[in-house]
Amino acid sequence: MRDSAPYRLTERRQAILRQASAALRGRMVTLWRMASGFAVAEVASQPTVPRDLIDFDVAAALRMWGRAVAEGSLWVVCRLDPGRWHVAPVRSDVPAPSPSGVERRSPERLTLELAGLLLGALERVWAVADQATVYLCAALAVVDTSLERVRKARGLTTASRAHLLADLAVIAEAIEGALEA
Repeated sequence: MRDSAPYRLTERRQAILRQASAALRGRMVTLWRMASGFAVAEVASQPTVPRDLIDFDVAAALRMWGRAVAEGSLWVVCRLDPGRWHVAPVRSDVPAPSPSGVERRSPERLTLELAGLLLGALERVWAVADQATVYLCAALAVVDTSLERVRKARGLTTASRAHLLADLAVIAEAIEGALEA
């Protein structure tokens, strides 16, 4: 049986945050979600998070910086020095190049931008994979039920054939749903 999807998603996110943390010379990197006007820390690059890193008001900082704060949006956050934070959105679209054509973002900022971009791209892949798994598990359950009916059937009566055909239709729909997901 599969591990629960939320637990696996947290593990996947944490692995990416650990890589970003390594690129930032061991600094803590956290993933925050906007909920009801507040930011909630969801996962961090390290298992234990110092209290001062959770006390940072991500939502207020984003509003102060003039950033749009959408409900449910995800943000990658890292404190480089006391009072100096970098925050990057989790998104699937590549950020626009600087207007002057000269890159002005620091390597640390670019690292967080890339982590946010990677998380954004993979969020869609993981959601599709999890949805496909749901469809395929449903199809497998119907196959098991159909096999049990075949084992118990004494000859194939009209009713038995109708049940098997209905089960096969459900299996076909589940597999099509997995392929479309």
